[in-house]
Amino acid sequence: MKLTKAQIEELYIFTRKHYVEYYDVQTELVDHLANDIESIWEEYPNLSFDEARNKSFKKFGIFGFMDVVNSKESQMTKKYFKLILKFTKQWFQLPKIILTIVLFVGFYQLQNIPNADVIYNGVFVCTLLSQIILLIINSRKLKKKFKITKKKWLFENVINIQGLGSNALLFFYFFDFPFSHTQDFLVMGDFRKVFSALLITFLVIIGYITLIVIPKKADKLLQETYPEFKLS
Repeated sequence: MKLTKAQIEELYIFTRKHYVEYYDVQTELVDHLANDIESIWEEYPNLSFDEARNKSFKKFGIFGFMDVVNSKESQMTKKYFKLILKFTKQWFQLPKIILTIVLFVGFYQLQNIPNADVIYNGVFVCTLLSQIILLIINSRKLKKKFKITKKKWLFENVINIQGLGSNALLFFYFFDFPFSHTQDFLVMGDFRKVFSALLITFLVIIGYITLIVIPKKADKLLQETYPEFKLS
């Protein structure tokens, strides 16, 4: 016995009621439930749809769908950070490595001029504010889009929202800044100067990737992940 379209839609509603908000995760669970329900009907043909569905759902254990959701979130987060790593590697290959070296040398030399701390902190604050502003803009865009399509996509959320979690690294850099005044630059050893220049260069590159590169490629990345995305 096969499920009807109406029953398939009921399974989507069922997953939403059990706190699965992303359409791609819902679809994966609905496919699993549908196949399992049909298998259950082969063994127990007298069971109603609701009874077979509940029997299938019990197999997910006490936490229901949460283990599946957490697993998918972890999978998509890893996918996102692999993208960041991929684009970051490009900055250490020709021709972009030239710009990386220029940034590093520039930030290293900045430590020898007056008000160097102001410039360093300015770069940090601008990067941080840009990420916060983009986070707010993206959140509003996704909310508006959801009102129209009634669908949320996990990887889309990771790209537009969670990806900006690199703020954690920026906050660490800000609150544990290795120097607070220009004089600190002048008395630092060469190793700390190199480390400082490397760190701020890395943060600028990561900021550029998360703020500009990945958002520009978002639609393409999402269509590669979800072939049905462009139809939504």
